[in-house]
This record gives sequence, structure tokens and C-alpha cells, in this order.
Amino acid sequence: MKRILSGILIGLGVLMMLGAAGLLLHNRREYDRMASFSAQVLPEISEYLESAWPTATLPPLETDPQSGSREMRVVEIDGKSYAGVLSIPDIDYQVPVLWECNDELLQLGACRFHGSTYGGDLVLCAHNYNRLYSLLTGLRPGDPVLFTDMDGLTWSYQVSDLETLGPDMVTEMNDSGYELSFFTCTYGGQARLTLRCVRQ
Repeated sequence: MKRILSGILIGLGVLMMLGAAGLLLHNRREYDRMASFSAQVLPEISEYLESAWPTATLPPLETDPQSGSREMRVVEIDGKSYAGVLSIPDIDYQVPVLWECNDELLQLGACRFHGSTYGGDLVLCAHNYNRLYSLLTGLRPGDPVLFTDMDGLTWSYQVSDLETLGPDMVTEMNDSGYELSFFTCTYGGQARLTLRCVRQ
């Protein structure tokens, strides 16, 4: 009986190790895909900004009738809509930000979850690829966070706080009073580690 129980436990242990290895391999493939996509898209965004902004070919932006704030520019490149580029220099993190947010797009880069720069309530999110969670926990108040929009304007923020929110706390995420929030899943996906930032 003990021998059978021991065999079962060893078998379960092997299955758990194989499952963990499979998950690690899957996450690595997803990160490589995202990194490859970012490496391809970031130069295209830079090229767009260099060609459009200096020649003043950008059409004027409209005002949101509900909030009264100016709308952000959204630019389509290769069939996908972009809001800009997020950069966190202290952790060497730079990623294109897609305008819409869904599971498919989150595999390619960061996404706009809510709000805008002009409204002072921009919320961005990204998958926890390549230890993003642990990198964010290493940031301190005052560390710089930059967002370059599709007008070529760089919005400078600094870290104010780190919060952990439940996945259903959407109101708390969006209506925080912070001008920029950036979140990723904790390990296991049970909560959202949220970087809260204020304008410099």
C-alpha cells in the first residue's frame, strides 16, 4: 500500500514538474513573440512620427463632447491602431501601446485600458512577460515613466505608488485620481499590480 501511494505521489510530482516546464516554455514563446513584434513596430512608429510631425501633416484633433478634453490621436499601422509608446527607463522597458484592449492584442504589447493623456486618467496594461511584475516592484517613488503619443509629444510622469487590486476592481483602477496607471497581473493572475504615476 505504501509502495502504491509513493508511486502515485511521485507520478503527481512528475506531472506537476512537466506542467510547470510547459507553462514556462509557453510564457517564453509568448514573450519572444511580443518582443519580436515590438522590435518591428517601434521603428515604424518612430518613422511615422518623424515623417508626419515635422511637416505638419497631422490633421487637427477634436474635442470629446462628454469630457470637454482634447482627444488623443490614434494611428493605424499595418492594420492595428496605436496610441503611442510607453517607456520606463529604470527597468529598460519600452513597448508600443495599442489603442484597444483584448487578449489577442495584449500578446503583442501594452494596451490602453481606459482614459487618455488629455483627460488625466490614462490607464495602460500589459501581460507579465519576462518578469514585468518583479521589475515593477523594484521601482521607487520619483522614478520616471514616459509616454510618447502619436503626435510626437512626450508626457513625463513619475512613480507615486504601487497598489495591488483585485481583477474586479475596475472602478478603483480607472477612477483613481492618478494621471497615469500601468498594471500587470501578479503571478497566478489573481490580482493586478498597479503602478500609479503623476505628471511631472
